[in-house]
Amino acid sequence: MIAELVKVDTPDIPSGDEKVINDVHQVQHVHPFNIDGAIDANADVFETAKQVIDQALCDCIDNAGVLGSPAFELAIKAISNNKALWFEYRTKIKAAKPAGVLMSDIDSMAGNQSGDVEKQDSTAAELIEMVTIKGTLSFDSKADKAFVSVLVNGVMNTLSIGSKSFTDWLSFSYYSDTGKSPSESAIKQANFALSGVAKFDGTQDQIYLRVADKNNGHYIFIGDDDRQVIEVLPTGWRVINESPIKFWMPSAMQALPIPIQGGDLNLLWDYVNIPEQDQLLVLAWILESFRANTPFPILALNGTQGSAKSSTQDKIRQLIDNNSVNLRCAPKTVEDVFVSAGCGWLVSYENLSHVSQAMQDAFCTLATGGGFAARKLYTNNEENIIDVKRPIICNSIPSVLTAQDVTDRTITLELPSIAYREESEINTAWEKAKPVIFGGLMDLFVKTLVMMPKVTLVSPPRMADFTRLGEAMAQALGHKANTFDKLYKSNRSEGIGRALESSPVAVAVRDLVEEHSGASLTVFTGTMKALLDKLDKYKQESHTWPKSPRGLGDVLRRQQLALASLGINIDISKPKKDGIHVSILKTKGEYGEYGEYGFKDIHARRYIVTPLGSVAIDDSENY
Repeated sequence: MIAELVKVDTPDIPSGDEKVINDVHQVQHVHPFNIDGAIDANADVFETAKQVIDQALCDCIDNAGVLGSPAFELAIKAISNNKALWFEYRTKIKAAKPAGVLMSDIDSMAGNQSGDVEKQDSTAAELIEMVTIKGTLSFDSKADKAFVSVLVNGVMNTLSIGSKSFTDWLSFSYYSDTGKSPSESAIKQANFALSGVAKFDGTQDQIYLRVADKNNGHYIFIGDDDRQVIEVLPTGWRVINESPIKFWMPSAMQALPIPIQGGDLNLLWDYVNIPEQDQLLVLAWILESFRANTPFPILALNGTQGSAKSSTQDKIRQLIDNNSVNLRCAPKTVEDVFVSAGCGWLVSYENLSHVSQAMQDAFCTLATGGGFAARKLYTNNEENIIDVKRPIICNSIPSVLTAQDVTDRTITLELPSIAYREESEINTAWEKAKPVIFGGLMDLFVKTLVMMPKVTLVSPPRMADFTRLGEAMAQALGHKANTFDKLYKSNRSEGIGRALESSPVAVAVRDLVEEHSGASLTVFTGTMKALLDKLDKYKQESHTWPKSPRGLGDVLRRQQLALASLGINIDISKPKKDGIHVSILKTKGEYGEYGEYGFKDIHARRYIVTPLGSVAIDDSENY
C-alpha cells in the first residue's frame, strides 16, 4: 500500500520502530521528481499509486465501490502531485469508470479540484436565484422551449433560455451585480435547472416569432430596441409598446421598418423586379406572411442572370422578417430546413440548382404545417420535435420545384432581365422608402381584412385561405370579383405544366393525348403493360423512364392529380387476372378543357392594366 512506502524515523519512537504517514503532502524528504519535473525512476510511491489505480479500474467493472476505497483515494492524491501523470490517469479513469461515478467526485479526491467544483455550484445557484428574482419564467409546450421575461433598459424582453441572447443578458447581469464573470460550466448548469423550473413551476404560455393572431387581430413584432409591435385590426393599425402577446427575438433577427401612416405602396415596384402581371400575386403573398394560422404558398423566383432575383428576394424579406442573413444557401439536409425555421419566421434560400425529392417534401410540409423529429443528442429514447409552419421564398435560374405536391402550392414567377444600376444608390433610396412602403402595406392589410367577410369563392383551389385573402385584397384595390382567383389559378396551371415537363412519362402521355383524334374522349384503355408499350413511341432518352408496368403505375399515380387538373384523367384499376388496367380520358379539368390552358397553350394568357399598375388575366367567361 501507499502508506507502507512512506515511513520516517521520529525521536519519540524507539529505533527500529516506524510511523506510518498517510498524507504524502506532509512528507518533506520524499522527492519523487527529478530536476526536469518528470517522474523519478526510483519514485516507488508513484509506481505503486499507478498499480493501485490500474487494478481499481479493472475491478470497477464489477464493483464500482473500489473507486471510493481509501487506497484508491490515497493513490489519486499521490499522482495529483505530478501534472503530467494526473492528466494521463484522469483520462484513463474517465474512460473506464461506470456511468454512476462522477468525475467531480474523482477530482475532489485529488484535493486540487474540490474548490473549483464548489465554486461552480455556488455560482450556478446565484445565477438561478438572480433569474428567478429579476424575471418571470414561462414554458411553451408546443415549441418545447423555456423562456424568461425580464426588463432590459426599461423594456420587457422575452428570452429563450439557453439562447445566445439569454446567455449574453445572464453574463452581463451577473457581472453588474457581483463584478465577477460566471464560468461557462456554471451558465450551462443554470440553463439546465432554469429549463426544468420553467417547465414545472413557470407559467404556460405560447411565445411567438415575428407574427401572431389573436381575437381577429394580427400582431407583427418589429424587433427594434423598444420591442414595439404593430397591431392590425379591421378598424385600422397602430404601433404599440406593450404587446398583449409575447414574442421572442433570436440573435439573427433584425428590426422591421417603423411604418408611416398613409404610406405609398406603389414605391415598392421601383425596387423589386416583379412583372406587372404578377404584382397582385406578390402583394397577396406578402400579406399572407403576416397571418400566423393559415397555410402558406411558396414563392419561387426564376430568371436568368441579371434579373435581380436575389436583390428582389432580399428586399421582400426586409418587409416581412428582416434577418442578419436574408438569403441563405441551399440546405444540406431536411433537418437544416426545420432548424432554420425554428429560429426565423421566413425561410429564404437563393441560387438553388437542385432540390431533392426529400427536400421538396420538407418544403411542402413546412409551408402547410408539420414537424420534424430527430433523436436528441446523447439519448436513445427521446426525440427533439420541431413543429412549425412557415412562409418560404426561394430563387433559381430554372424551375427546381418539380414535385407535384410542391408545385400545387407554389407561386412561380419568371423575372425579366433588367439594366443594372449602382447598388449603393438603390440601397440608399430603399432605406428611405421602406417606412413609406411598409405603411402602405399595413394600409392594404387593413382594407383586405375589411373586405374578407364579403368574399365568396367558387370552386376554390387547394390554397383556399390564400385565395380568399388575395381575392379580398384585389377587390379592395378596385378589381372585379374573381380577378385574383383566375390569376392565381392560371399561375398554378403554368407551374404544374412546367413541372410535368420534367417528367418523361407525363410528356409522353401529353403527346399521346395530343395525337388522339375523333369524337371519343377515351384516349386509351387497356393493361398497364399495353400502355407502356404504346408510350414507347413517345419515349424520351432518360434514366427515369420506367422499366416495368409497375414502375409506370407508380409514375402515373404521382402525376395523376396534376394531369387531371389540366384535363387529362388517368384512371387506374385494382389488380385483375391479366394485370392492372388503366384508362386515359380527356375531361374538363380545374383549368378548363384540355388544350385551352393545358400543355399546348400553357402561356397563352391575356392581360389588362389594373388601377394599381398591375395586370390581371382577362376575365372572360370562357376561362
